[in-house]
Amino acid sequence: MNKFQNLCIYVILCFTYSFVISQDIPEGRNQHSSALINDKLYFFGGVTQITNSSNEVFYIDLSSTFDIFTSPFKKVLLGMPVGDNLGTCVSSPDNSTIFLIGGRMTLTSTAVYKFDPINLQWTIPIINGFNDSFINRNEIKAVIDSKGKSYIFCGTDSKTGTNNVGGGNLAYEMSLFDTASLAWSTLTLPTDVLPRTDYTATLLPTGFIIYLGGYTKLTPSSAITRASFNDILIFDTKSLSWSNMTASGITIQPRYGHSAVLIKDGNIIIFGGASGSAQVYPDLAVLNTNIWIWSVPSISTVNAPPSLTYHTANLYKIYMIIAFGRETSQVITKPWIYSNNIYIFNTETYSWVSSLNEVSQGAPTKSDGTATNKGETSNNQGDSSTDNGNSSTYKIILYVVISIGCIAFLSGLFVCYKNYYKNRTKIEKNLMSEVSDLHDKERYSNRVI
Repeated sequence: MNKFQNLCIYVILCFTYSFVISQDIPEGRNQHSSALINDKLYFFGGVTQITNSSNEVFYIDLSSTFDIFTSPFKKVLLGMPVGDNLGTCVSSPDNSTIFLIGGRMTLTSTAVYKFDPINLQWTIPIINGFNDSFINRNEIKAVIDSKGKSYIFCGTDSKTGTNNVGGGNLAYEMSLFDTASLAWSTLTLPTDVLPRTDYTATLLPTGFIIYLGGYTKLTPSSAITRASFNDILIFDTKSLSWSNMTASGITIQPRYGHSAVLIKDGNIIIFGGASGSAQVYPDLAVLNTNIWIWSVPSISTVNAPPSLTYHTANLYKIYMIIAFGRETSQVITKPWIYSNNIYIFNTETYSWVSSLNEVSQGAPTKSDGTATNKGETSNNQGDSSTDNGNSSTYKIILYVVISIGCIAFLSGLFVCYKNYYKNRTKIEKNLMSEVSDLHDKERYSNRVI
């Protein structure tokens, strides 16, 4: 029976491996980049506990039902040709291509790679007029317009193999990359425009790019400092000119490594970031780009993420999806804790939710981005808990059914083996009895003769 017991253990281990390991649960990471193609959200590279420049690629299928309590990630078997962190990427307007741009790449022969998400192929595009000084440019954020022209502001030349930020030589330029014609051009900054790194870049429908936060320098030789969130830096993609706007409202603590998304009412939602590696306040804030006022909406902490920096945020329909990142707190502790979770923020109800398929109540918002009815937000959160309970119940039922099936299968094997062993033993006894009778008959015959 020992062989059968070993067989059972082997089957159970195989089942556990296929059921748990094959879910492609990624390592926690930060300093990665992300891009949305149709209903798939891709994640590239980043810093993990094992490497400073991962070449892994994961994605989430947003058309499928999932919740924040179960890892929805799928790994692309063919990783990037290079490891990368603190880079950026953009999706082409026709949703056919993702361009990985800059970062601390492990190979420095180029700074731009092209990814085909249909055929899962990587290529190096031949770019006319490419500026070789851009190679190794990192701590950047690119945006792309409807014509396929992307804009990459400043950055630094900190070397590959590290995850420290805020160092190196800052670039005083705006890089323009036309992904349609594969042409590159560079604009030198005016003297009154200060460089930045680790900022957020948000493209408005008007063609204005809004740059928020990050590191800056007053002069090339001065010490690095964190930019004020009252100082809004704006680039006009139509006239290729710069301007500044002063914002008022709630004071936003200066930070770097935060995220920003533009929602349909013209508000920009920022989340997370750090100040000297410590947690910043508030975690989430809203900039009204119509009247340039900062506000902090009242939000329930149910389903909310921890404070994060160097995560990613992408807007899918009405949902802001936060992924990965390094956890921050008031007290700086090491080793760093890297998240491998996702979090979902409903930009209509201003609430953290557990899944994408929750029914939105469409709570109206004020001009400063706060919910007009806190009770209504609370009710939506209650619906969220119900939906999450249903989703979790379905998963529990599925796991129970699969477990019962495995137990039934193993029980069947056991019964079959037991019957086989019993029958074999019976046959062997009969054979031994017949052989013994034959021997007795032979001995008797010999004596008679």
